[in-house]
Amino acid sequence: MKTEQQINEYANLRGEISQRMTRNNNLITFTITTTVAILSFAIKENLTILFLLPFCIIIPMSMRIAYSRSSLSKISSYMIVFLEEDLDGMQWETRNILLFENKRKEKHKHKLIDKCTSFISKITILRYYDCLILSISCYFLYVYDYLKDKEISANIFIPILIPLPLVLWEILIAKRMNTMEKEKLHWIDTWNTIKKQELEKNIIKH
Repeated sequence: MKTEQQINEYANLRGEISQRMTRNNNLITFTITTTVAILSFAIKENLTILFLLPFCIIIPMSMRIAYSRSSLSKISSYMIVFLEEDLDGMQWETRNILLFENKRKEKHKHKLIDKCTSFISKITILRYYDCLILSISCYFLYVYDYLKDKEISANIFIPILIPLPLVLWEILIAKRMNTMEKEKLHWIDTWNTIKKQELEKNIIKH
């Protein structure tokens, strides 16, 4: 009976993960589409300030996606600790985190090779940099449009530097989204502590 309940819970959580991943992809698609539309309008109307408008969408959507990915890490780690240990043939999350740990150990053995591989991976696979690329594009379009009719002077640098924190903010969000596997390890330790506490309580009761 317990195994059947675990299988049902596992299936429900896998469904939750699938739904959240689909929602994240939809948010990214919405963000890209909206940003491109705003940039097209800004170019057409020749309004420099409009190149910064997409940040009002990019940053909130990035934060939402980061929160969702953090929740996915929590769900995944729960499945590893409470479900997959007891369910034969259902170890996707467990094997996935083992793969991450093995890759991390290999980094210490082949630092130069791993750095080259990691760099190639980052420039060829988009991963979670969609919104960061949009942010950088918006910023450089803003700077280009602002400078094209200006003469070089000390005063022109202030409007260039003011929006820069928005790009830095997006960099921090992107960096956070790329550390979710490490966060998963943290949640595994936390769930293991809770599991141990529950087992100790059950022993005391009996």
